[in-house]
Amino acid sequence: MLQVSYYPFELAFEYPFTISKGTKTHQPTLVVSLGLGNLTGYGEAPAIGYYQVSLEDMADRLEEKLPMIRRYALTDPQRFWHFLEHLLPNQNFLIAALDIAGWDLFAKMRRMPLYALLGL
Repeated sequence: MLQVSYYPFELAFEYPFTISKGTKTHQPTLVVSLGLGNLTGYGEAPAIGYYQVSLEDMADRLEEKLPMIRRYALTDPQRFWHFLEHLLPNQNFLIAALDIAGWDLFAKMRRMPLYALLGL
């Protein structure tokens, strides 16, 4: 059974980001982790106001689907993305965070860095 956890995080920018509407020094982010035994994969998704994506909404959608995600057998990360796409429609930021956490965990299960698993 997959272990799933998440938490909000204020990701600090190395340099302030300034546009005509103001300056940002941090980005609200939802960090997710998928675990199996002593291995853990990580992903993250930013909250982006102009896409109507909030940390609260992502956390609520994730909380609703946790039982199904925990039961998923991670044997192929590409199939995991398809599973998430159907499970969490219109939640592209959350899907991306879970997808990369799945790839990260899968690479660790294969005892290789993710870049090597992806052939990079």
